[in-house]
Amino acid sequence: MTWQQRVVLLVLGLALLGISLALIRRRRLREEYAVLWISTSLAMLVLVLMPSALFGVASWLGLEKEGSAVLLLAVIFLAAVAVHFSVVITRYADRERDLAQEVALLKDELMRLRTEAREAPPLPPEPKPRPPALRT
Repeated sequence: MTWQQRVVLLVLGLALLGISLALIRRRRLREEYAVLWISTSLAMLVLVLMPSALFGVASWLGLEKEGSAVLLLAVIFLAAVAVHFSVVITRYADRERDLAQEVALLKDELMRLRTEAREAPPLPPEPKPRPPALRT
């Protein structure tokens, strides 16, 4: 890895970390996603600052070039992101289904109450006051 590549990757890693922290601070990025992006930027910084770790991963996996290890790490990262977002989408879909069922029940109850209010028997008329008894 040339020094120009290392500088560019170092700047990208620091930028990703800075953007992630800024989004967390402004509450534009939830903590569950923040862990993913902060760990990604830290992993990028570690691999840039210590390229021997990348070479070690490449040799451990039986890869001949560090480019293959970078590609493998990128595929693993993308798979982790896809799984994470699938879990989040499933959770939101379940929440949406529950809310739709609750809204349907509330609509049904509202329609029942409106029907009962329309069909309620009229109130009995109030009794007329009796005149006072006459004395004889």
